[in-house]
Amino acid sequence: MSRDHRKKPLGYVRGFRPPDSIAIQNALGKLDESNNVFTDEFCSSFLPLSKPTNENDWLANYNEHGQTYEKFLKECPFVHSKFFNAKPFDEKTIYLTIFGKIDENIFDIESLVDYTKIFFGVSVKLIALFSNVEWDDKKRVWSCTMDKNKNSINLHTRYNKSTHHSQICVTSILKLLKRVVPKDARCLVALTMYDLYLDDSDLFIAGLAEGNSHIAAFSFFRYDPCLTFNDSDWFYFKKKSVEETIRREQLRLRSCRLLTHEINHLFGIGHCIYWSCLMNGSGHLEEDFSQPMFLCPVDLRKLVTLTKFNIKKRYEELLEFFTKHNHLDEVKMLEIKLNILKKLDDNNRKRSIIDDDEKIIVKRLRRK
Repeated sequence: MSRDHRKKPLGYVRGFRPPDSIAIQNALGKLDESNNVFTDEFCSSFLPLSKPTNENDWLANYNEHGQTYEKFLKECPFVHSKFFNAKPFDEKTIYLTIFGKIDENIFDIESLVDYTKIFFGVSVKLIALFSNVEWDDKKRVWSCTMDKNKNSINLHTRYNKSTHHSQICVTSILKLLKRVVPKDARCLVALTMYDLYLDDSDLFIAGLAEGNSHIAAFSFFRYDPCLTFNDSDWFYFKKKSVEETIRREQLRLRSCRLLTHEINHLFGIGHCIYWSCLMNGSGHLEEDFSQPMFLCPVDLRKLVTLTKFNIKKRYEELLEFFTKHNHLDEVKMLEIKLNILKKLDDNNRKRSIIDDDEKIIVKRLRRK
């Protein structure tokens, strides 16, 4: 008898069940006039949760339980006024700093800052903290100095002789950030084009956040479309030719996606299991690159609760950003959502006019 060698379709990890429509509605929470944006039509403009297509996909390996809106309210310290430290959440600043050299022809830091401002609706500032980030070929370590401390500081580094590739331990950078967090910081994030790791068993780490300290460090080294990697050796990679404009565009999208995903974690927003969403977990780079740029309704509601931005105005600003940079897929998604919100505004306006007319009629009848 012949054997069927066809691969079985990939499924979710044992124990995970994608939420049904009732569970999704419960995750979004009770709605009232203050959040009437979250209509059925608006929610239907978001794509459903993706099924695993790779054995390393997040939900093929991790049984996520999800974070409902109500659970977020209970878990997030920033929702409660006693944690505001004299300033409301939306009046504090996201600080970004560059660690090491970047090629500004390829890495569009100005657009990344602009996007972060629009996405979160709060002040974002780029500040200089690190200088003289240098490689010591004798000691085989990276070192740096900080503006308030001119002494050179050695960073935990690992190095491979055959490829001459090195990685910096992310905790070395985090320890330095802890010393210099501005008083008005909602968070302080270091960005680098150097490769990072945490444990010796790691191939790499895209970054690490310490929520209690309001700090994080992220690397875009492996987000460069010119580089390819394998799944076995941290020190191995190949360079390939990519047209400069395409390289810049892809790196912009990937870095914007990574940074906003991770800052959302710093703000207390967990992984999403309700829609295809910016806050879905990712098990490998390809899955990361394929995920959407936008928050689903559940996570959008969480962020609005914190930063109190106007959803329609924010979408309009995001549309302007993606149009300017010719990211057409994102433009199309935003246009769909904005059309729904504009229709909702028109209906609310008509309803308001009718209500006003009815009030006038009632007043006239009472006079009679």
